[in-house]
Amino acid sequence: MSGIRKIIYGVIALFVLLLITGAFFVVSETEQAVILQLGKPIRVIAGDRPEDERRELGEWMSENEPDVALSFGAGLYFKIPLLQQVRKFEDRLLEYDDDPSDVVTKDKKHIQIDAYARWRIINPLLFLQSVQIETQARSRLDDIIYSVIRQELGRKDLIQIVRNSNHPVGLGDYVRLVDNVSEADSMPEMQMEGGELIEVIKLVRIPESAGRINILNRVTGHCRQKAAEYGIVIEDVWIKRADLPPENEQAVFGRMQAERNRMSTRYRAEGRRMSRRITAETDLRVDSISARAERIALTTRGGADSLAAAIYAEAYNQYPDFYRFVNSLETMSSVMDTTARLVLPTEGIFQYLVSRPGEFR
Repeated sequence: MSGIRKIIYGVIALFVLLLITGAFFVVSETEQAVILQLGKPIRVIAGDRPEDERRELGEWMSENEPDVALSFGAGLYFKIPLLQQVRKFEDRLLEYDDDPSDVVTKDKKHIQIDAYARWRIINPLLFLQSVQIETQARSRLDDIIYSVIRQELGRKDLIQIVRNSNHPVGLGDYVRLVDNVSEADSMPEMQMEGGELIEVIKLVRIPESAGRINILNRVTGHCRQKAAEYGIVIEDVWIKRADLPPENEQAVFGRMQAERNRMSTRYRAEGRRMSRRITAETDLRVDSISARAERIALTTRGGADSLAAAIYAEAYNQYPDFYRFVNSLETMSSVMDTTARLVLPTEGIFQYLVSRPGEFR
């Protein structure tokens, strides 16, 4: 009999131990909880919140669930075992990141938008009543975020979406081009000015409401309003990537390459024109300098020849015999070599050489 009692006492002790251990639970700093009794909420334990969020949550509880108690902060809490259950939820920032989605802009451009968002559960009781689990919440966020993104981006042109501000956009600068480019009429963005082709600046004025930052701010605001009915607050929504569809990339790259080739052709033509002009100017300067130098050289040579002739004439007048002698030597050196033999009369141009000094006059 005593053995049966020990078994009964052991079962009772085990049951009491299970009741005691099941009566207490811990809510950490990263959690918040809702206590249910027979499936009905009786208490909400929210995390540490700023004063304005505590006041807002308290007002919502007083208006919609006045019979449910509300407390804040982590710690050790009590519940009735077996009768009451605890549902815990995250009290930290959670990330939303889904697959990219196709969006059509106002100017009929298809782009692949890859967005992400940060969100958290601000009303655990409303969250439990509306979506119950985080997986279901992410599905609702998918519908909310991408529907708002499609709606907002569909109202704007692509250039307004990819820019992060609303300042004017300048598509090019005044580029001086050659004045003899062929098929100038086929380039409507070109105009003639002063005998040269110029590329006209095109300014795209971005509205004040445009620009990626402004658009995403509105997307975040609209998403926050729609997510509030699930007890969720969306902190921000951002676009990670905005890519063209794969089937359009090659066509866009082809147009970009053609545009760059057109610009490079014009720049090369401008370079060739400038090269020809610089070469012509240099040749003109070289010819001018050469002509001036030739004139100076001829003038100097003429003056020197004149001076030399005057000196020769003066020397001839002073020593005519010596001049005839030197002239004879120069003539002989020009008509004879070392092996030549000349037979000349004693009269003539070389008479001076065979005459005795003083005889030839």
